[in-house]
Amino acid sequence: MKVGDLVNAAYVRMGIPGIFHSGVVVEIEESTDLFSEKYAITETNTYIKILVDGKIMTFELEEDKFEVINESR
Repeated sequence: MKVGDLVNAAYVRMGIPGIFHSGVVVEIEESTDLFSEKYAITETNTYIKILVDGKIMTFELEEDKFEVINESR
């Protein structure tokens, strides 16, 4: 998956995907977050921003469900 791809994406809650939203990937962002301040443990998350019906929706690559419909060149 890369910027410009047309995808279907759904938020997954309790292991079940919800409504699929169709849109274009506009940004892929990797973020390093502090998981435990006490033990200085960090985790890296990848967020996918998708333009859906004129608004940006943010999904988490490791948590949510994606289907690439059409890859950009």
